[in-house]
Amino acid sequence: MPSLVLSDVAFAFPDDTPFFSGLNLTIGPGLTTLVGRNGTGKSTLFTLIAGVLSPASGSITVDGAGPSDVAYVPQLLADAPAQRTLADELGVGGRLAALARIEAGQGDDDDFALLGDDWSISERTVAQLHELGLPTELGRPVVSLSGGERTLAAVAGRLLEQPRVLLLDEPTNNLDARARRRLFGALERFVAGGDRIALVVSHDLELLDRADTTVELRAGRCRVFGGNYAHYREVVDAEQAAALQALSGARNDLRSEKRDKAQAQVALARRERYGRKMQASKREPKMVMGLRKQAAQESAARYRATHERGVEQAQERMREADAAVRREELLRIELPDPQLPSGRVVVDVEDPVAGRIHLAGPARVRLAGPNGSGKTTLLRRLVGGDRDDPDGDPAVPGAVRGNDDTVAPAIATPWAFLPQDLRVEHPDRSVVDTIRAARPSASAEEAHAHAARMLFIGDAGFRRLGELSGGERLRAALASELFARPVPQLLILDEPTNNLDLEGVEVLVEALAQWRGALLLVSHDDGFCDRVGVDDVITLA
Repeated sequence: MPSLVLSDVAFAFPDDTPFFSGLNLTIGPGLTTLVGRNGTGKSTLFTLIAGVLSPASGSITVDGAGPSDVAYVPQLLADAPAQRTLADELGVGGRLAALARIEAGQGDDDDFALLGDDWSISERTVAQLHELGLPTELGRPVVSLSGGERTLAAVAGRLLEQPRVLLLDEPTNNLDARARRRLFGALERFVAGGDRIALVVSHDLELLDRADTTVELRAGRCRVFGGNYAHYREVVDAEQAAALQALSGARNDLRSEKRDKAQAQVALARRERYGRKMQASKREPKMVMGLRKQAAQESAARYRATHERGVEQAQERMREADAAVRREELLRIELPDPQLPSGRVVVDVEDPVAGRIHLAGPARVRLAGPNGSGKTTLLRRLVGGDRDDPDGDPAVPGAVRGNDDTVAPAIATPWAFLPQDLRVEHPDRSVVDTIRAARPSASAEEAHAHAARMLFIGDAGFRRLGELSGGERLRAALASELFARPVPQLLILDEPTNNLDLEGVEVLVEALAQWRGALLLVSHDDGFCDRVGVDDVITLA
């Protein structure tokens, strides 16, 4: 059976900042997903396994040899020059040209050496493109491909290399439902023989739940869970519940030990006062009194030491219990209650493409369809567009909102729209200032408290919008929209998980699952939609 083995791997950046130290991991055949918070080093780990970077120490092997049989597709693909063709993107341009010259009787020794035994390269290439639903015109410029097609083309090229290990970093970004199904099918076929390893980083819950094994990268260590993401969550949630219970018990024990210590100190003080009183009365011989005093002092010392040890041991137990709690798992977004009555009409419109769209009360509707079917265009029609830029996306905070004089005749209640790509109109503005701009009458304290509820805690509220990641920008925009008054009763979200890490997706899932307003959602992630809870689906062809 093949195996990917990382043994005592260490890595530091050029400035000698350590990143990994003593990292160990063994992965067997099948589909394995790597999960962990942003910044834990998932992409860095992939570049080490792929040989793009070299570890400072330790080893990375595939079946006991170096990682020469590893294919890697990064999350961000390099910009393609205008002359780059699909064949070049797949990495088969040279071999196809050599085959064409050989078949035309013009091949030389270099052509035969380049082609090797891969005489079926042309058929395999076309079949791989068909499998992933890609165009088969190999001379087509790469720049003419969509973002999703470019990702799939990169995956196709790596599959054509027939590697033992395939590394994919966020491969479902920009893929619609049909493209994602094709990718899932390709991955299943890749690992079906039992002699190949696919290792994937993704926030796509459907892909994560297809995995055979889940690996968590946390605090510079890898932990293997034998199952998919749902199993991983069950284990982690159970451990978290047990850790919180243990922490609560340790706190109670510490309080009890401190109470016993305080009571012991009171008792000792009384005993000492009694001893002094007896000594002052001189009812016993001086020698006897001295022996009694010495014995009392030794007993008191032992008594104090016993209770001090009890407190110290309880404090140590509490520190250990506290260390077992996953602090990041306690982060929750608190969305305000929009006070939306059941049955109140939120949206009622006859759309020329989607037909009738009707939302009443806290309904949750998903707008689905392949890339290019017009989902985003439909959302813009519903909200009336941006008055200054009808074809553009709103900035942060939203330039389109239901609490000013923007016209949105199809929507009958206050609403907020967060598009796929949020422009930063004021990059130097802080998160708190952005939130306060939605309700200038609010105090700075109210804005800070609202920022904290959206996980911008403490100094994070003073961060500039231009410094935020895509996921943080989404939270800042959502915080701004939900600080307005009246509170929006309808949230319109276009691919909200695109820039979120897995923990960000989890936080958003929980927040939206508890949201008591209406929701109109565009998302390619079936698992995300299922967990948020969708009442109805409108599908565009």
